[in-house]
Amino acid sequence: MYRTFMSQKNSDFVIRALTYLTGEIGVRADDGSFWVCYGSFVLNQQTPESDLDLLCIHNQTRVIQRIQSSFEGHSVTIYLLNKNDFISDGRQQLLGGYFSGKVLNPYVTFLAPQRDKDIVVGVGGAFIGPFAAAIAKKQGREIATRTNLVADSVLARFYLCPWYRSYFLRYYIAPIFPRLWEKMKETITLSFLESGTVRRDSGGFRYCHTPSNEELHEKTIAAVARFWALGSSLHGGMPNFPVFYIQKAEQFVIDKNLENRCAKMMQFLHKQSIYQDEGGFYGT
Repeated sequence: MYRTFMSQKNSDFVIRALTYLTGEIGVRADDGSFWVCYGSFVLNQQTPESDLDLLCIHNQTRVIQRIQSSFEGHSVTIYLLNKNDFISDGRQQLLGGYFSGKVLNPYVTFLAPQRDKDIVVGVGGAFIGPFAAAIAKKQGREIATRTNLVADSVLARFYLCPWYRSYFLRYYIAPIFPRLWEKMKETITLSFLESGTVRRDSGGFRYCHTPSNEELHEKTIAAVARFWALGSSLHGGMPNFPVFYIQKAEQFVIDKNLENRCAKMMQFLHKQSIYQDEGGFYGT
């Protein structure tokens, strides 16, 4: 989906890393496993201190793991999880979107056949769909454009985790953001269609199911609890993982003096959530 953004140099680096890491973590290139690269390397935003962020989706009976490694001077963070767990995180929000949320961000798959690429496409939309539909309901909007769908998905993520703002802000302030937003209009819409979250209607898109207030409340509590519980578990049983995550997110904005840019980003997203003309990019 976002492969056109990743430089050939970064793609080659990831391929070399996967060749090295495959044996280290106990999977094989021919066992049906595949990889998802997300984070700074996808958009060529990495620094010498950046981690290489990877999901390894496999078919083995193994508990979900977070593995720290290194390759050619970069730290590597690998999450290993079974394909059924990955799918369940989307369809039933069973892991709080801890992994399905990652593929709502720019990502590139490696060693994945088309059927697995299709699974990845649908997982993110399945997870965020009910919450995005609630955003549309709040706006009083029944028919959505592609622009609306992307804005709904991002605002829904802020609803579940307000501190995700600082991570999306990295995209918003990047020079490539206009191009990236156009690509998100394509990929998020496809994710929603693949997952059955929306259907085509009246020249636009209509959410197939909008949760009641009670259903939304229960889904929200469950997703948030599962996200923080899994995050704490995967970080060595770290009881203050939420504090660590929140402080890290807030510190990025403070250190970079990005408070005003963050406010403009929120204005931009709310505008995109209500705008009904697909004529082009409406600026930052």
